[in-house]
Amino acid sequence: MKERILYADILRVIAVFLVIVIHISSRDFGLSAVDSVQWQTLNGYNGLARVSVPLFFMLSGMFFLNPDKEVPIKKLYRKNIFRVVLAFLFWSALYAVIFTLNEYRTLNIEVMKSMYTAFIEGHFHLWFLFRIVEIYVMVPFLRKIAEDKKTIEYLLLFCFVIGFIIPTYNSFPVSSTTTIMDNPERGLDLDITFGYVGYFFAGYYLNRFTLSEKVKKTIYAFGVLGVLTTIIETSIRSLQAGEPYKLLYEYLTPNVLFASLAVFLLVKEMCQHRSFSERTQKWILEFSTYSFGIYLIHVLILFLLWKWGLNTLVVIPIVSVPLIALVVFFISYGCIKLMGKIPFLKRFIL
Repeated sequence: MKERILYADILRVIAVFLVIVIHISSRDFGLSAVDSVQWQTLNGYNGLARVSVPLFFMLSGMFFLNPDKEVPIKKLYRKNIFRVVLAFLFWSALYAVIFTLNEYRTLNIEVMKSMYTAFIEGHFHLWFLFRIVEIYVMVPFLRKIAEDKKTIEYLLLFCFVIGFIIPTYNSFPVSSTTTIMDNPERGLDLDITFGYVGYFFAGYYLNRFTLSEKVKKTIYAFGVLGVLTTIIETSIRSLQAGEPYKLLYEYLTPNVLFASLAVFLLVKEMCQHRSFSERTQKWILEFSTYSFGIYLIHVLILFLLWKWGLNTLVVIPIVSVPLIALVVFFISYGCIKLMGKIPFLKRFIL
């Protein structure tokens, strides 16, 4: 049996946990003034956690572009793409029913139309499934590019300019989480597509090739700068505007890119050759295995907790955000673990 790359599992667990942190800290943005300590704390957590989704794309690229791994087109569609589409259909339907009924508190033709629209568009966090399918469809072509290191480096530079620099300069006419279902009249946003393709290749490149110490230190320095830029600049601009300024939270901004590269590289360097106890490895693999399901269900768990009055202001946010994130993570894990024992439901979460 081929040895598992444990640092990838660690990154996957970190990524899904940070997604939860984002949705917790973003949820209460409107409950405090931007000049309050509470809001600034939420901004800090939000800025730190922005590497989450990029890490998912980088991990996918790390495996799908690996020349040592065969990715037949038939398997790609039947297993990988079909799995994501199936997950979207199930979870989008579930969220559409629950949230539409919660909003209208009744059921009639108009409500059913709203429910259908919600199902087609998908709940807000399901945008990721659209984007990952878009990348998966391109995998056979992308693997050809991945055969040559120089070509990869050229593509990374191209994606950086088209997918990060230009959209940031244009102040993002659309959000980096926008999909064709949100704006069908726009068609595909190629700048956004190239941005995520860039993450896809960055993960493969950082895993595949050895970097000099100078390059590593440069990535770390830019990573720290990226995080500080996200948090401090967001704070300054929000104070100036008197309301939350969110541009620098976008996944396809240079500051988030640099932070994501640094976190990926740091975890790889720290964990790649480190020995973990069998028990620790077991739990890392366990949480990693169910990370996809945790991502899909955590918004529902958050919704229920908020309905019961739990939010980040029950205690000071510096404590409540990580505490609630841990609660949501473990409840989500428990629910997905139980669902995984039911054959019919298992296909929608793993």
